[in-house]
Amino acid sequence: MRAWKNTEGMKKITFRVILTAALAVFLGIGAYAGAGEKGHGHWSYEGEAGPNRWGELSPEFAVCSEGKNQSPVDIRGGAKGELKDLEFKYSDNPELDIENNGHTIKVDYREGSKVVVNGAEYGLVQFHFHSPSEHTLDGKYYDMELHLVHKNKEGKLAVVGVFMKKGEANAALDRILDNMPKKAGEKADVKAAFNASTLLPADRSAYYTYPGSLTTPPCTEGVTWLVLKNPIQLSDKQLAAYRKIMDNTNRPLQPLNERRILMKN
Repeated sequence: MRAWKNTEGMKKITFRVILTAALAVFLGIGAYAGAGEKGHGHWSYEGEAGPNRWGELSPEFAVCSEGKNQSPVDIRGGAKGELKDLEFKYSDNPELDIENNGHTIKVDYREGSKVVVNGAEYGLVQFHFHSPSEHTLDGKYYDMELHLVHKNKEGKLAVVGVFMKKGEANAALDRILDNMPKKAGEKADVKAAFNASTLLPADRSAYYTYPGSLTTPPCTEGVTWLVLKNPIQLSDKQLAAYRKIMDNTNRPLQPLNERRILMKN
């Protein structure tokens, strides 16, 4: 009888652990996709609800201050690893679903596009921007950073980061900038095909990878980061247009702690 009770107790504990882990993954994906922020603690990039206070705003955000594998980080050096080229298999999105969620300009992506990371497939869910960049390269900030968010069948995330710097005008970016909603909560559906590969640099062979987290609450860890070394360009006019609506939306750098950054070049 005692053994039976112990077994039942272990089953209940195991169920609670699995349920808690599943909930954390769901909340993390939802928040980063801009679909799960209502009902959670209000957060911002400045003031009383700024990054230094995120972990205090809600129990669901605790890892923002307690986590040891947080993002973004400063990328320096990087150990050479046995890494394969990233395979971007993006198809045309039939329309641009653009949203101003109050924290970024986000574009949702339909199913069917994916990136292959060392043989593992992740489907593209959405992409969004930060200004200035969140990651730094040898201590250097870029003018902006593009994040392409991918999710595999198990719900794990892989985010491709692309640095953006001032230079030549970017025709692909115009499609988004010309239709950006100006107010938080507004959306724009543009009936025009768009392929996210047009926002990638021509040379995608060099990249850095490390285990990290979402860079916004709930700061869920277990995210595979893939930061491309080569940046894309945008013009002064394009940068000004974005920053007029959404600026200073980058989380401060986080300690690398015991993690290693690997590089492929």
